[in-house]
Amino acid sequence: MPPEILYGIGALVLLGILAWAVIMPRLKSPKARAIREEAIREEYEAPDQYAEDQDKLAAKAEEAEKETRKQQ
Repeated sequence: MPPEILYGIGALVLLGILAWAVIMPRLKSPKARAIREEAIREEYEAPDQYAEDQDKLAAKAEEAEKETRKQQ
């Protein structure tokens, strides 16, 4: 197999990965996005409180994304 074919296959794989990376953030639900923004805001405003609530906020965001996937 000539190396030129491998270059073409590699370019197609890279194109697919780049397309996936661009599309994925757009598929996240607004609810999950809002929860993540809340987590970031809380992390900077009250780092001590964020350490306690980090797991709760992550679970809420994951649950919101799962609900969005079920609806689609």
